[in-house]
Amino acid sequence: MNGPRLPRSTGADERLAGLVRLARILADSRSVEEVAERAAEEGRFAFGADSVSLGQLEREHGIVRVVVTVGAAVAAADRFPLNEQYRLTDFPLLGLMVDEARPWHMRLDDADAGPGERELLQRLGATSALATPVLSEGRVWGELFATRGGQVPPFDDDDLAFAQAFAGMVSAGLAQVEHLARVEHLAYHDPLTGLGNRRLVEERLEAALDASHEAGPPVTVVMADVNRLKEANDRYGHEAGDRALVAIANALSLATGTVPGAVAGRIGGDEFCAVLPGYGTAVGQALAAAFLRGTADAPYGVSVACGLASTENEPSPLSAARLFALADAAQYEAKRAGAVHPVVAGPSSERGERRALRGRSEEPGLLSSVLDALEASSGRHPSERVAVAAAALADRLSAAGWVVSRLREGAALPLVFEARREGAFVTASVPASARADWMVRARSHGTVVGVDDEDVPLAAVRGAARVVVAASGDWLVELLCDGPPPVDAAAVLRAALGVALGP
Repeated sequence: MNGPRLPRSTGADERLAGLVRLARILADSRSVEEVAERAAEEGRFAFGADSVSLGQLEREHGIVRVVVTVGAAVAAADRFPLNEQYRLTDFPLLGLMVDEARPWHMRLDDADAGPGERELLQRLGATSALATPVLSEGRVWGELFATRGGQVPPFDDDDLAFAQAFAGMVSAGLAQVEHLARVEHLAYHDPLTGLGNRRLVEERLEAALDASHEAGPPVTVVMADVNRLKEANDRYGHEAGDRALVAIANALSLATGTVPGAVAGRIGGDEFCAVLPGYGTAVGQALAAAFLRGTADAPYGVSVACGLASTENEPSPLSAARLFALADAAQYEAKRAGAVHPVVAGPSSERGERRALRGRSEEPGLLSSVLDALEASSGRHPSERVAVAAAALADRLSAAGWVVSRLREGAALPLVFEARREGAFVTASVPASARADWMVRARSHGTVVGVDDEDVPLAAVRGAARVVVAASGDWLVELLCDGPPPVDAAAVLRAALGVALGP
């Protein structure tokens, strides 16, 4: 935007207002690119600059890669450059800023300006520049870089001090989107292996089947089950079992990576799955065979049984649950026969269903399902394990959302959360007195509060009919339910919280 330049002597109030405005516009940002673009636009006005860019440090490559550049001479299509990067070795001031988190400003005629910086200013048609580090989690995330040209006074120490405050607001915006990204990743990925979890696999499979409806491209599902995992756990310990699972997951990831658009997931303690949108039996067999070859030397004596099913072998459209069940039945046949090759499911009329994608007949109980999820997250930070438990139970209860909070001075402050429908308000702090009856119940065995409980604000604040809640130590977990939860939901949540926080 072409905003007016700030007067040199009267810019303090405008700049303070700019910081407030920046905080507001960054509050609803949902991506790094969105934070960067909004900050650059606001920064161009606040600094009285011709251009402002934000670059992200790639420390492993020794470069700063430009995320966005905003300026009068920058076309909208060029705001997000694909390959604009600066090597730290070519720009001494940039290297100093990264190494020591030290901001700087310079003029084109500065005697101590390095040739890299001087050439850059000349190329940009600028007469002065400033740069300040943008931090994330106490480390340099990247750089905020601004230029001025023409007859505008060069940047000075006052500009630099303001730039540091401005960069601090950008850091807060980045922290927010990175936190949201971690929450989303936690909701869709298995914490032990890094593969997708059951929820991700379900959604991808259902989306693929929707796209293949009415004679569209085929969809194939590969199912795998780990043999002798219990024996490995009993003989070598659960850490060894986890290492074996990671090795299996790595093999599946490598095999899946050969099929564009395919997704790999761990959908249970020892169950793995790959969804192949747009591919038929032949590709599924090739992927499964590559996966089996990759697990031939899996550690601690474990091996894999593998089966697959494809819509191209079926006379009528299949639901996600049915296709999953057919692949699982083929995998079960491979396991029973000790097959070292993948087994392909025939037409559904020749197969029974051992289980379905949702609501299967052998569905474990609430506590069993969350314990499976927690077993896969051993060794993680307590906040992640508590979130794993909350997400797992939310899946089973089809909850409208979940919240993990820390208890501080009579209030529950949300730390990790997820809204699964519009109107599920999960970010607000709520009163949580240790002496309140509901809190006592939440600590002892868990409890359920309703929107009509006037003395308990949870349900009304969260926008849910009922909230299942449990507490332990200074942790509080809430599951937001639109309907009546199972009778054991509160007790299971309290037990799961205790396991998540245990040694």
